[in-house]
Amino acid sequence: MVESKKKKSAVNVEPVEQKGEEDEDMYQALARSSQTGVYIAQDGKFRFVNPYMLNYSGYSKDEWIGRNVMDFLVPEDREKTRENAVAMLKGLRTTPYEYRFVTESGKRRLILESVISVRYHGKRAVLGNTMDITEETEAKAKLAEAEQLYRSFTTNTQTGVFVARKGKVKFANPHLLAYTQCETMDDILDVDLLDFVYPEDREATAENARRMLRGERSYPYEYRMVTKDGKIRWILESVAPIDYQGESAVLGSSIDITELVEMKEHLVEAQALESSLLAAIPHAVIGLENRRIIFANDSVKSVFGWEPQELIGRRTRVLYKNAEDYEAIADYFYPVLEQRKMCSGEFACVKKDGTEIECMINTARVGDVLKDRRIVVIYEDITERKRSERALRESEERYAALVEQAMDGIIIVQDNIYVFANKAMVGISGYETGELLGMAFEDIFVPEERDGVREYFQKSLKRKQGGNSFEGRLLCKGGAVKDVEVSFGSITIEGRRAEMGYIDDITFRKKAQDEIRQTVERLKKRLEETVNALASITEKRDPYTAGHQHRVAELTGAIAEELGLSEDQVEGAVVAATLHDIGKIYEPSEILSKPDLLTDIEFLMMKVHPEIGYDVLKNIDFPWPVALIVRQHHERMDGSGYPDGLKGDEILVEARILAVADVVEAMASHRPYRSALGVEEALKEITENRGREYDRDVVNACVRLFRKRGFAFSAGSEEDLAQKKKKAR
Repeated sequence: MVESKKKKSAVNVEPVEQKGEEDEDMYQALARSSQTGVYIAQDGKFRFVNPYMLNYSGYSKDEWIGRNVMDFLVPEDREKTRENAVAMLKGLRTTPYEYRFVTESGKRRLILESVISVRYHGKRAVLGNTMDITEETEAKAKLAEAEQLYRSFTTNTQTGVFVARKGKVKFANPHLLAYTQCETMDDILDVDLLDFVYPEDREATAENARRMLRGERSYPYEYRMVTKDGKIRWILESVAPIDYQGESAVLGSSIDITELVEMKEHLVEAQALESSLLAAIPHAVIGLENRRIIFANDSVKSVFGWEPQELIGRRTRVLYKNAEDYEAIADYFYPVLEQRKMCSGEFACVKKDGTEIECMINTARVGDVLKDRRIVVIYEDITERKRSERALRESEERYAALVEQAMDGIIIVQDNIYVFANKAMVGISGYETGELLGMAFEDIFVPEERDGVREYFQKSLKRKQGGNSFEGRLLCKGGAVKDVEVSFGSITIEGRRAEMGYIDDITFRKKAQDEIRQTVERLKKRLEETVNALASITEKRDPYTAGHQHRVAELTGAIAEELGLSEDQVEGAVVAATLHDIGKIYEPSEILSKPDLLTDIEFLMMKVHPEIGYDVLKNIDFPWPVALIVRQHHERMDGSGYPDGLKGDEILVEARILAVADVVEAMASHRPYRSALGVEEALKEITENRGREYDRDVVNACVRLFRKRGFAFSAGSEEDLAQKKKKAR
């Protein structure tokens, strides 16, 4: 390169002291066009700055040149910046350092800088390279805050949240891990979502998800999930397309509705015994035959404004806006119900006064096949819910992907004051958003619970991850009181901690649970009274063995519990034991009360009482196999019993228990043809025939009850009981 003595380079970073004019022009052009700040300082003062530095500082070139390099820095950053620059010039530091710069307008900017030692006009100088990273740093801080808010939401929400890409799980929140029985995130990452779906539901679930992602379906879909431990759970799910880590993905929101599904099944079973239970359902329930209404529950009044009796005999045309909708709904439901038991969809309906509403319509055919278009239809008024969903979709963009799918009220409390409330919370409390903001958290609860709510909230502030959920009573604006479940998780807003809360209105759930419990208790009482009435028939025919059936039932229940049978099986076994000798009502009274041993013919006559008992009970719609248990209670494990000569597992376990209890009670009690043999003799009998005539496990359980558990019949001997009845008369 040719040397020139006419002019020195403005920016010389090479070890030579002179450059040609072309090199000088090139360096200056590079410095001026650089997208980063470039400056040269000598003796601690600026000698050259490029346009980039003029732009972010607001100072003119004249205001820079000759000024001390530290004049523009925030005072408290100057010493540290000087140390970093010296360390970099000495080669002790290789990474750029940051400092805060005060612009001409007084604003502070965050600058990233590196320096090297150069020659400038023949003297040693410092070449600095700077970059304004203010916006980038602020964006990172806001992004971190948003990510923290998102993670807090997904961690503490009462719904399961997942992100999937190409069908594989990439993220799952703790609630989803909990109800899939996965212990850690590693157990679910990259697992195919359909692997958790019950095999028979996979095709429908995949199609429903695809339709929702295409915008062809707007309401959640249900499917059965198989958990890691093999249990089947019912899931309500919705999905939406999102971008995740720069690629297209699916955001899913789901809740475990197993308890709700089981509750619905119990309602269907109870309806066969007590039709008035329908009054507990808050939705309109209508029975149809050929599209004519043959039944309507009380809730049609609240949903449609019609009295139930006003609808009987009418066609469902009165529930829809026009004839076109009426026919469209038929075209939608009936073809599906030809193939499936149930079908559902959202449709526009109309109330008696002409008000238009939106309904979730669930239909089910009556019977195994669709005949005469006999169906049951449930109309759920979802007008407010749909309105809330539309309002949520119009809310702030950063919450849209999750909050619009939320089924709970969502609040944010900071310094014990509401700073955010979603539409669902407005619907639950009756307060408008503007009324809630600024209120103290506990002020919307009933007065007598406010101290406890305040104490809970203060405790949650001391936990890094928030507190556990609690139940309370919400005092709505109009004075109504609602039962709610509240849970909190901590978040950060503008650098300060806040609590995000989830409010679930459980008023109906608690009311429905209470009503169902009362109905079930009432039905159980009726069943118990019926069973006792049937049992008393046998006692009146056979006064010498009065109380036998009840004592056998007592021992049967104890053995069943000792064996670990389910509560339902125990109850069924006790009912069967209470009625096991009902077939004796057809036996001659002289045989029943005969004081001597029976002849062969008389014994043969007595052996038919299990079959007679079966015939008496088989047409009664018990929820247990009572008639079969009664028929089999004289069967024996080796096939020597009667009436069918069944063996081993061919005999119901309840019947095997009843067989042992019957023998033990009979031998332990007095009979007209002999005195009581006693419990020990009875235990000896079943022990000697254990595994041959009597089930081994049942015998062992019976012996444990008497010898280790201290079991004793609560009633006295049959003779004592008969004397008590005689005195009572």
